[in-house]
Amino acid sequence: MSSSLKSFQLAKFMRLLHSYSSMLVLVLLLFFAITGITLNHPDALHSTAGQLSSQQVLSLPAHLRYSSLPQSEQQQAQIAEQFRHWLSDKHQVKAAVFSYLFEPDDMLLELDFKRPAGYATAIVDFSNHTAELELEFNGYLALLNDLHKGRNAGTSWIVLIDITALACIIFSLTGFWLILKQPSRRSIGNSLAMLGIFISLFAYILSLH
Repeated sequence: MSSSLKSFQLAKFMRLLHSYSSMLVLVLLLFFAITGITLNHPDALHSTAGQLSSQQVLSLPAHLRYSSLPQSEQQQAQIAEQFRHWLSDKHQVKAAVFSYLFEPDDMLLELDFKRPAGYATAIVDFSNHTAELELEFNGYLALLNDLHKGRNAGTSWIVLIDITALACIIFSLTGFWLILKQPSRRSIGNSLAMLGIFISLFAYILSLH
């Protein structure tokens, strides 16, 4: 295979990789670009739309009424999971990050659900067979901003952010390679790349003063 044919095939592959990587992250790149602006101007773009806060006292179902609490961590974890499923199925309390704290002597269990732009906590009082549930949602703008940061968004969203970043890296490097292989555009491309580096450094130096 001649070197010119190899170069042609490589250039074709790079163009395909550049095009498809950009299409793969098109919507996500727009999402992260827009939420980058909202994160950078929190005061100017503050919104209370969709904010929600509520408290309620729930009666425990019969199968969750314990007269005594176990001391072993394994048994406590099983009980906490039972309450997690109950709150998720019956009261739509869902979150990617979940933790709990038992206080056997006081017959209490605290459940903590963390999610983007909000949280839910439940204080279970086994003595009174009740659970005090508190829900907090900080609005849709806060939701978008937290998704941008991956805050309490769960493993699947973190993986999606990593995939988006990887696709952007491929998109950038293949675009740079394609410019270098076009003599008529190489000088302008190099100049713009250097200008971008200079602007970044200049902005950082200005931020220190």
